[in-house]
Amino acid sequence: MNSELGKWWPGTAPFNLVSHSQALETRMGKPMKTLIQNAVSLFKHNFRLLPNTSTKDSGDIIISGYTTSQDNEKPCALARKPVGILYADIVEYARLTEEDEEGAHLRLVESMEIVKAHIAASNGRVAHLAGDAILAEFVDADSALHCAINVQLATRQWNTNLDSIQQVLFRIGVNFGEVISDQGDIYGKAVNLTARLESLACSGGICVSETVRSELENSSAFKFVALGKQYVKNISEPVQAFWIEVDAEEIVDVGLTRAVRVSVVPS
Repeated sequence: MNSELGKWWPGTAPFNLVSHSQALETRMGKPMKTLIQNAVSLFKHNFRLLPNTSTKDSGDIIISGYTTSQDNEKPCALARKPVGILYADIVEYARLTEEDEEGAHLRLVESMEIVKAHIAASNGRVAHLAGDAILAEFVDADSALHCAINVQLATRQWNTNLDSIQQVLFRIGVNFGEVISDQGDIYGKAVNLTARLESLACSGGICVSETVRSELENSSAFKFVALGKQYVKNISEPVQAFWIEVDAEEIVDVGLTRAVRVSVVPS
């Protein structure tokens, strides 16, 4: 029996499915007939079956290469779209947690609500939320950068009610580029670059890509401070990065930032 069953193990040479099933039925009796029929049906359903050209009986069927039907299906094209991208991360959140675990978590939740409110106000969408970091997409670079500025200014105002060691500061990266959109999340090189730009921002500041600067260079409300070419993790070529300085009175609702008259990036 073991020698017969060994012939069913997939190999490089084709074998005659019908003949092997008949041989097994003869050797093992009628109780095996149903099992063999089920096995034959399973093979026919899952594997590409080709006419047997190696035997005299043209009606025989062989399995060649054990290629499943799924192998012949072409993958669907991934959805791509150009978007403004914002990536924000809380500065030294591990330290805040170490000093006051519950208090840090409550401030995390409250500060993230501020960020999400401004994302929605800028017609953006939260694509991913992971602990102390948040990723969002927007229709264009202008909306993403306006959101980033409003988040930083609103957070500074909120922090005035906290002791300096308890304050929550964000670093924010902003980029514009094509992303892969899949099941509500976004992926791709443009997303990776945005996360690297965030790491170049100062505490409470914003760092943007050359693409964002090109899109918005004619805006009088922004001042782009060139950082020069920067080498960042997992990106082979250096990237042009810029800090943002902003006139709060020109770009943010007065009601929101009445008490805030500071540059987003210290000069």
